[in-house]
Amino acid sequence: MAPNGEVAGFEFRVSEEVMRQCAHDTDAQAAQVAAVLVAARLVALDGRIGFARLPAAWLTRAAVPRDESGLVLGVEFDAASPVSAAERQAVVATLLRFREVGAKLAWDAVRQPLDAKPDFLLWKPLPSWPLAELVKAVGARPATLQQYPVIATDLASVEELESALGGGAHLASGQLTPQAVADRTGVLAPEIGRIARLLAQLSSGADTDVIVRAIKGDVSVSVRLLQRMNSASFAQLGGVASIDQAVPLLGRNDLHRWLSLMMMQFAQARTLSPGLQEVALWRARLLELLAVERGEREPGRFFTLGLASMLGAILQIDAPEVASTLSLPPEAAQALVEGAGPWYVYLRTAAQVEDQSADESSAVADGFASAARVYELSAQAWTWASENMARETDAVGVA
Repeated sequence: MAPNGEVAGFEFRVSEEVMRQCAHDTDAQAAQVAAVLVAARLVALDGRIGFARLPAAWLTRAAVPRDESGLVLGVEFDAASPVSAAERQAVVATLLRFREVGAKLAWDAVRQPLDAKPDFLLWKPLPSWPLAELVKAVGARPATLQQYPVIATDLASVEELESALGGGAHLASGQLTPQAVADRTGVLAPEIGRIARLLAQLSSGADTDVIVRAIKGDVSVSVRLLQRMNSASFAQLGGVASIDQAVPLLGRNDLHRWLSLMMMQFAQARTLSPGLQEVALWRARLLELLAVERGEREPGRFFTLGLASMLGAILQIDAPEVASTLSLPPEAAQALVEGAGPWYVYLRTAAQVEDQSADESSAVADGFASAARVYELSAQAWTWASENMARETDAVGVA
């Protein structure tokens, strides 16, 4: 995440479990390094930052390509397994080769000084160095370190990401989960309450005439719906002049989806609002694509589930309140609130994609063709989310 709250790029790393499994297999280490670098390289080709984090002891297994523009290579040293002087020299040599082909370099130059200069300081909270101390250090760097922007990583919540960015970090990465509700002060805007009532009417099967009257009674929703129906996406309709026309033309399912998305527009502003909204669009579209892949009869309902999984952070409310506000069906509410039930497989798969733990066995067991197909659908969802964020500054126009 960047200080403006937008998604600046994506981080790729080797999980601790994989590092343990490959501890004594240099060929496997080389394969893991290659996979991380390829993933980061693909992101860089799309114009975002591809942030590859690799253990220093594995870095020398990397094949350096001709061009790594857009790549940020983060190197981490394990205090429990220090590298030898010769290994350190080999790491520096590899780093400099990456720099020669355009990569930016990041490591903790305070705790791990090398015979080279970084482009970024790579800092993360430690038991002996909690987030508050990290943020203080960012703002009070000595003159010799002021030239190096800080990447703060391994942050545990949205609030920690915002704290690091607010404290002067140039980039921050970590979990997009909110802190406990007791620690937050979210107050729903009146517009959200009105949209929630419309969603409840739709979910309860209220007659179309009832829905039309309710929308007509809300000037804000009426104006936005007519703007939506007269946008380029619906140009084939030749213009829609009234709510009476708009509601049946859009359809109940798409109206529910559109209203759910519109809630994000009325959320309290916070540092990461743009990034959280883009992630929400990605999750929503990914779950919809996964539902299509598994042959679900109404994949659009899974779009709403994906959106719901981020609304807690966006609206600063807890999962039960999200389920109530969106009038989620029982299966969706069970997946969101309890982490269980037949629909939870979709949220679990999205989480596995986020932490890069989706593998062949889990993907096939969950009813997908392969892990590669799941990641392919994720890439499609990111493209869709990015295009919609670029096209409009809020979710009202998303289709």
